[in-house]
Amino acid sequence: MATQEDVSRLVWGALMPGVAGPSVEPWQRAAFAAGVESVCLFAGVVGSPSRVAATVRALHRVAPGVLVATDEEGGEVTRVEAVAGSSLLSARALGIIDDLDVTRAQARLQARLLRQVGVHWTFAPVADVNVDPRNPVIGVRSFGPDAGCVGAHVAAAVEGLQRGGIVATAKHFPGHGDTHVDSHEDLPTLDVDAETLDARELVPFRHAIAAGVASVMTGHLRVPVLDADLPVSLSRAATTGLLREQLGYTGVVVTDAVEMGAVSGPGRERLAAAVVSALLAGADVVCLGADDQERALADSAAAVLTAVADGTLPIALLERAAQRRAMLRTVTARADRETDRAAGVDADIDLVASAAPRGLLVDGDVVLSTTGVDVLTVAARPGYAAGPTGWRLAPRLAAADLDVHEVSSVPARDGRGLVIEVRDAWKDPALADALAGALAARPDAIVVDVGWPTPLDLPVRGYLATHGTGALAATVAAQLIAGGDAGAAAASLIHASQLGA
Repeated sequence: MATQEDVSRLVWGALMPGVAGPSVEPWQRAAFAAGVESVCLFAGVVGSPSRVAATVRALHRVAPGVLVATDEEGGEVTRVEAVAGSSLLSARALGIIDDLDVTRAQARLQARLLRQVGVHWTFAPVADVNVDPRNPVIGVRSFGPDAGCVGAHVAAAVEGLQRGGIVATAKHFPGHGDTHVDSHEDLPTLDVDAETLDARELVPFRHAIAAGVASVMTGHLRVPVLDADLPVSLSRAATTGLLREQLGYTGVVVTDAVEMGAVSGPGRERLAAAVVSALLAGADVVCLGADDQERALADSAAAVLTAVADGTLPIALLERAAQRRAMLRTVTARADRETDRAAGVDADIDLVASAAPRGLLVDGDVVLSTTGVDVLTVAARPGYAAGPTGWRLAPRLAAADLDVHEVSSVPARDGRGLVIEVRDAWKDPALADALAGALAARPDAIVVDVGWPTPLDLPVRGYLATHGTGALAATVAAQLIAGGDAGAAAASLIHASQLGA
């Protein structure tokens, strides 16, 4: 029979708090002593390899065995390279390239980058099928709108990551791709019938499971065909009934951050109750979020302990969750060191770099005939998942030996070229109008679209879609505009990132 101390450690072990800074606070020390097994690095407290590595070292000095997780997807969403921008492609760019060897190679490089800074677990790859272009939270984070293509690339990414000793996570089960509400703010609904869900949303997760994915993240979305009332992350019918029993998944289930408005409500007033519900649904790890972690963790642990004491939450669920979490360490221990050999790393870099230009869509004339260029940015704010990242194009154009001026309004023609950098402007009428006005004044401009491609019929000399933000996408775009060697520049960037991690 489990002792009170055993039960307490089972409860704390199922909770994943966020890390709010590079130093370990007293409440975190107490949490590790109580049994917390994993933490998540969120945007705002990381941003560069050196900072992430310093944060992880500080954590491991206090809790050597703690598993460190983060959202490192490449492209749009990066925690390790947020300041400079990702040296890897977005999932959508990989889907456009549609070469599984390239996706595996990038995943191996991603694993190496994470391992070198001490991170064990990434919340990637994204397995959502992005069928709704209005989607405010997935977009270029998805491999695309075709379920079969997404599934194949999800499996390849899982293989590359886990061969490199990093726990991969297929997310956001059962799929956010056909929604247009951001779950950070409110609860989206995926209103499809069982046949559509099976033939579309579930396909990538079947691929991930077949590839041996070590963890699956449940999403905060309501799917009425599964559960009329509860979001998937809090639904036993979805988490246990569908994912475990029907799809046969035996690995770790981790929730999306429960501080999100979709489940915790305004002011996070339902957070502790959501934690208990997620564990009842069948989650093994509940990711709490980034805000006010000391209070969130204490309130959540107290609520779960109460639920165990009054019989609401069977202790057997927590025991099975602990057994599954222990399996994660078999992934982190089995890194294939062959992938770290210089020849292997160089081969992966060459493969990704040579393919990177194919991840962009080029329409019309995008090569400047002058070395002087003005850059006008017409862009929406980054999404919650991405946060601020180093995705701006102007510095990359300057690095391509162009004379770059950043401007806030459309300049008159004076012999200089004009590049208009666009990000999701078509989702915002004011930004769409600004883009239309700029092109009316300067139809000679080159448009560089760094979000989900803009479906606007506008006169434009040249259009270039990068299918995502990040340093690699921006570097390739800049080289194409400058008439340079995009592949060589891509290789140089990735190589510097891998050596400097």
